[in-house]
Amino acid sequence: MKRKNGFTLIELIVTIGLMVLIGVVIANNLTSVFSHREDENISDFQNMLQDAACLYIDLSDPEIKNLKATCKSNGCTVKTGKLIENGLLDENEVNPLTKQKINGLESITIRYINGEKICTYNVG
Repeated sequence: MKRKNGFTLIELIVTIGLMVLIGVVIANNLTSVFSHREDENISDFQNMLQDAACLYIDLSDPEIKNLKATCKSNGCTVKTGKLIENGLLDENEVNPLTKQKINGLESITIRYINGEKICTYNVG
């Protein structure tokens, strides 16, 4: 009887093929997880700017009260520089879209629709 001292070529090819298939599935899932996390970061950043602008328009400063009256009738835009100036945003905040610190020129539109305040970050 002949003694078997190793694996056949077919066994090695099948094993390597299975390992490659498992690796591809894992890599695909990891890519999906990282992509989903990046989308969450962008959404969190937009929500942070919109929340800061909505808070800003409700401050009691007379200049802001005049702006609020304009916002209620025609809508208005607030720059992130004003939000930083009033302590509603951190100047070191990083925009996940550009990977750079906010520059104070990003704008958030504030409108009132049926008495409800809507703040929208204008991407780009």
